[in-house]
Amino acid sequence: MRRPRNARDVRELGKIDLLRSSEKHIEEIDLKGDLMVALIFPNNYEIAVSNLGFNLVWKYLNQLEHVRCERFFFDETFERFYSLDTRTPIDQFRIWAFTFHFENDLTNILKLLLKKSVPLRNVDRSESHPVLLFGGSLCYIDLPVLKPLADVVLHGDIEPMLEDLNRSIYPTTRAELIEMFSKFPFSTVPILGKRFERIALCQDLDRFPPISPLIPKHSEFADKLLVEIERGCVHRCSYCMMGRVKKPARFLSLKTIEKTVEKNRSIGLIASNVTDYPWLDELIDLLEQRRVSVSVSSLRIDRLSEKFLKFLRKHQRSLTVAIESASERIRNMLKKNLTDSQIEKALSSAKDVGFEELKMYFMFGFDEETEDDLKAIGDFVRRTLKFGFKSIKLSINPFVPKRGTELENRRMQDEKTLREKMRIISSYLPKHIKAQFESLRECKFQYMVNNLEEDLANEILERIQNTKLLDETLSDLIEAV
Repeated sequence: MRRPRNARDVRELGKIDLLRSSEKHIEEIDLKGDLMVALIFPNNYEIAVSNLGFNLVWKYLNQLEHVRCERFFFDETFERFYSLDTRTPIDQFRIWAFTFHFENDLTNILKLLLKKSVPLRNVDRSESHPVLLFGGSLCYIDLPVLKPLADVVLHGDIEPMLEDLNRSIYPTTRAELIEMFSKFPFSTVPILGKRFERIALCQDLDRFPPISPLIPKHSEFADKLLVEIERGCVHRCSYCMMGRVKKPARFLSLKTIEKTVEKNRSIGLIASNVTDYPWLDELIDLLEQRRVSVSVSSLRIDRLSEKFLKFLRKHQRSLTVAIESASERIRNMLKKNLTDSQIEKALSSAKDVGFEELKMYFMFGFDEETEDDLKAIGDFVRRTLKFGFKSIKLSINPFVPKRGTELENRRMQDEKTLREKMRIISSYLPKHIKAQFESLRECKFQYMVNNLEEDLANEILERIQNTKLLDETLSDLIEAV
């Protein structure tokens, strides 16, 4: 049992213990290895345990012969950073493995390194420092901002990496560990000038069923067992990297899902689009027969059959859909391939089966946009209100060009232009409908992370390291975007 040193340690350990005790573990994870790996989600606990990838990597790394992997999350108030699993301080771990899914989490990564006195640049680290390893959604692409920061980047799905990792990784010096990682075709090791040759993709989800080893109490999917039924995407939307970098789409078999719900009657279905599942009708029948409580991650509105909507309504009151643009012309440019009639038919069906609350996502900030396209959001909402929904919520976000997408070479529109577009959109909405706009500062930070080249990233990290002025330095950069 780890003994707290002071009141701050008591509070930190108290939070760790409370969260750990709220979890229901459905698989026993054996922490047996002697190579200590800290698996770090650089955001709060609720977001961390809602991420199926984070849970799966923890499970799979602990299956490696020499590895003992424990979970960590970021908290502004933490100083020691104890693991969720054994309360071991992060300083005792040889490898720090960051799951990097969201650009804005880069700030938390830098804060953690500064708090623990780990040099931000890989060239400044010595044998006494941990190996900094990066994986996750943002590592399916070659992100220059990671070149001066990461010791190792692993590109792709964890499952096909396991054999190589198990054969090659064991406790040794920092330099030798980095050299070992450089031998893999799916790794980038910047300090050795080694770039990845291919992205690792799991071709058979049934061989490695993507089912969480635990059920969290405090998460977006509270008290639900997360089950990934699709990886990749069958669509090719021009603003999204899912269908471009993670193709082809792969699906979990109905047989594997059936085995899972024999013992678990409350699940969260994870997919780029749950409605793209090839055996959706059979899945609905199975879940209804077994009386399984269900939550879903993402839906495509043109695939919402009446049968699926009736099934979904039994489990939730609100329907969330991504329209992207009220203009069919803009949606076609985005390769969203949704017609106005398809959208209206789906929303009408949703109201007919009993949905009273609707949340819709839109984007703006495209060069092709006209003022009429922006006003069209208000017209679209007025037409939707006629279906009789009691509550309509809007999330309207600026377009951020991202690496790995068809639109990666575009420039993000400037703040003045975006604010004027926000004003136009807001002024044409029905008076009782409020729109939530994503923070322009956070969007500009995302754009910066995607477009920062290696040399400038190196200079920025060096400046932050020398001045310890992280927020000020990043604010100056964001203002320059």
